[in-house]
Amino acid sequence: MNDPEIPDDFIELEKKMMEMYHNRTGSVLICPDCGSTSVTYYMGLKTGLQYQCKDCGYVGSFIIEQDKE
Repeated sequence: MNDPEIPDDFIELEKKMMEMYHNRTGSVLICPDCGSTSVTYYMGLKTGLQYQCKDCGYVGSFIIEQDKE
């Protein structure tokens, strides 16, 4: 389900970034608050990577990374 306030090109870019991340590392990002795997990049570069959980709204740099099984 797409958010009407987020342009489709940003949603597509996010999907591609996460696919590249998973393919490169072979791991899954997990939210430290709720345990969800619906985690995406929030911001980064000079400020350091930040992640956001789409299920509970957590935003932060601490994230659990688990190898794919």
